[in-house]
Amino acid sequence: MTFPKFLLGLSCAAGFGLSPALAEEDNPLSFNLGSGNSLTFYGYIKASFIKDFDYDLGDTTSGLSSIGLPGGPVAGDSARAHLKETRLGADLYLGDVLVKYEGDFFGTNSIDFRTRHAMISWNGLMVGQYWTNFMSLENLGKTVDFQGPAGVPFARLPQIRYTYKPNDQWTLSGSIEEDKSNEDDVQFTFAARRGYENAMLRVAGIYRDTVISGTEVQGWGVSIGGWIDAWEGGRLTGIFTTGEAISDILTFGLDGNALTVGGNEVGVNALSLGVHQKIGDKLTLAATTGLTDLEVAFGTDTQRLTTLHLSAFYDVSDSVQLSAEFYTGTRKQGDGVEFDADRVMMAATFRF
Repeated sequence: MTFPKFLLGLSCAAGFGLSPALAEEDNPLSFNLGSGNSLTFYGYIKASFIKDFDYDLGDTTSGLSSIGLPGGPVAGDSARAHLKETRLGADLYLGDVLVKYEGDFFGTNSIDFRTRHAMISWNGLMVGQYWTNFMSLENLGKTVDFQGPAGVPFARLPQIRYTYKPNDQWTLSGSIEEDKSNEDDVQFTFAARRGYENAMLRVAGIYRDTVISGTEVQGWGVSIGGWIDAWEGGRLTGIFTTGEAISDILTFGLDGNALTVGGNEVGVNALSLGVHQKIGDKLTLAATTGLTDLEVAFGTDTQRLTTLHLSAFYDVSDSVQLSAEFYTGTRKQGDGVEFDADRVMMAATFRF
């Protein structure tokens, strides 16, 4: 199918973002173009300082999924610093039409600029590259690490999506997206979100029927998640995902794992839980855990991933934040062998 490539072409000039009311005249990076049109530039500069104690996981903790495999992380202590998470974006409002482009420096080579989001949105209809409708940013725990926890749906894909809000509480959305592992095919999603005064609940589903590496794959998944402001300054987040042949759509990808074994799709269960507490006006503490567990794995294929982030964020000002984090992750193979990796990370972020 050539439909997803058509979407990708459109995504080079597309967008989705915030209300034009947020493009305030006193923001030096917001420009009133007249007649209800506006242009706002945004982003942040983030300097990350990393110390690995067991394996060199890389610029993010994504290397956890390949520890012990050929070409995987090198064993031993290592240290690095980088600015790759630095993000640049722009929102262009032309009446009811929003055009958005956003990128960072996690490109294929060392510091290549890459496209994150690029889409056009109009009256609930969005065309371009954005987060898959199967995932929800609201359910993600707060981490300093860019990779985030195991156990959550996570992908940016070219798509056509329609979002409908029948009232202030409900949001319904459906999409046709480029398949995560076959750019010549599509996957289908649907999601329903219910908002409350101090909480949110979201249910999402996904279905795929495609060919990956010469193998027919029929996958499905259901994800249930939400958050609740359970006490003063404290929020709980969580998401549970289950399905078959969708492990490549979860964080860390597990691209080396088979989605089918013996003609049967491999089941997966995934969970992430988080809590963060605001202490005073400046400090926020957070803990986020994640689990991805596959029902079938052989040899050196990944059977289970677990992660834990213990994080602290200090707001020096409205635009400057300092953060620190301890991370530990475990990869268990189908043959029972386990690998553990610990990391300490600090970062300084300037937002504009």
